[in-house]
Amino acid sequence: MEKITERMRALAKKALEDREVDRILGWERGDIWWESYPVFIDNPQEAGSLVWDSFCVNNLSKYLIEDLKKSGRVGVFLKGCDTTSFNQLLKDNRVERERVVIYGIPCSGMIDPEKVREEGIKGIREVKRAGEVVTLTTKDGEKKLPADRVKYDKCHTCLYPNPVVADTVLGDEVEGKADRDKRFRGVEEIEGMSPDERYDFWADNLKRCIRCNACRNICPACSCTRCVFEDTDVAGKGKTESEDNFFHITRAYHVAGRCVDCGECSRVCPQGIPLDRLNRKIIKDIDEIYGEFHAGADSTTPAPLVTYRLDDRETFSGRGGK
Repeated sequence: MEKITERMRALAKKALEDREVDRILGWERGDIWWESYPVFIDNPQEAGSLVWDSFCVNNLSKYLIEDLKKSGRVGVFLKGCDTTSFNQLLKDNRVERERVVIYGIPCSGMIDPEKVREEGIKGIREVKRAGEVVTLTTKDGEKKLPADRVKYDKCHTCLYPNPVVADTVLGDEVEGKADRDKRFRGVEEIEGMSPDERYDFWADNLKRCIRCNACRNICPACSCTRCVFEDTDVAGKGKTESEDNFFHITRAYHVAGRCVDCGECSRVCPQGIPLDRLNRKIIKDIDEIYGEFHAGADSTTPAPLVTYRLDDRETFSGRGGK
């Protein structure tokens, strides 16, 4: 990761000096061992603050929407899964490809701070990954852990660890190790419940919602110029079960066929609501009804739910159009 950090700093510095871009979007280290956060830089001398480590989990593609209103051209570092989000933004006409320079980074998975804390190791000062080993530096020495044990769950099921679109790729391609069976395991658990059990499951989870809009704001597929939920004639401000259900069900269907399964909605939810299961249920249904489809795999293939043909044989009385 240190080699990629060195290269991204050199690329960013040169791109700003040569005026190839007006701004660069990447990650910067925070003051806490698990903190690397998004940062914009426009001065070549600031390139030295950029980092690539196991905590660069933020999907940076969504930030481009607002920043392109202020900058002529932006350079951005995107992980493999982030590039699918960028492709979705292209499909939705929310960004202009010619105004973005993409520096793609193959990614072996990000480390989940919560899983590290569950190990019960005190006094952590630094966390580094080398291959499949994570080294935790503490006040009492070093502790090594298998990377798979502390990776985000979403990284175990990531289908695109390598960039699907990029102008420059930093680092070597990584081997995809997605557990495809695990991807829909949580959905299948809910499908196996009785209707009353499913209702209780979602009622218990959604009642924790505080309507902070973090899930909406982070989602690359949820990028309307004006959100319908900002209209009080559509959604009330009261904290009621019906309003919570209305918000989340509407949002899930709004991104149906466009959700790239980046898992950011669940990651940023301060209440720990498993929103990725709701999205994956719709992905699973689309795959079963229309054939396997991966939103964001490219920038041209239309989603199943937005295609229409005059010669469509679908009778809408059964599946398969026969």
